[in-house]
Amino acid sequence: MGFLANKKKSKAFLVVFGVYLALLVWCILFKFSLRPEEIPHLRGINLIPYAASVVVNGKVQISEIIENMLVFLPFGLCISAFYPDSEIQNRILLASGLSLFFEVTQYIFAIGASDITDVIDNTLGAVIGILLYLGMKKIWKEKTGKIITILGAVLEVLFLALLFFTFAANGMF
Repeated sequence: MGFLANKKKSKAFLVVFGVYLALLVWCILFKFSLRPEEIPHLRGINLIPYAASVVVNGKVQISEIIENMLVFLPFGLCISAFYPDSEIQNRILLASGLSLFFEVTQYIFAIGASDITDVIDNTLGAVIGILLYLGMKKIWKEKTGKIITILGAVLEVLFLALLFFTFAANGMF
């Protein structure tokens, strides 16, 4: 495992990855809700890629596609750092499986619309993260894991600060 063989670095990475996964669950399943009653209760399913789910007022919402890719890009980076010797298709399959798990969970518990478009976009985001990891590995070699850990920690702190100020400004505490 190289980078993760160092226990101190490994713990830091696992904390960053764990916080990312917690934020991912909070984002996708709980829609950043602070109280259970804020979680929307709806059940829908779309099995036609890029159909109604990304079309609003007759226009394709590119922002939703990009957001879905961006939210899973770190997963591709982290899973590549965690399993650097695994086959790329296995990493992609893991990302697709996680995304599918989220969509099925939303459907079962009626906490969101399940959409094949989300699975596709999330998987594409993870693929971009995997490719980014491969590019970083060529440039920074053994420092790649450390860079991902530091960058992830900084971005998580900034994101949590932004959420805090957004919630505070809207009187949500």
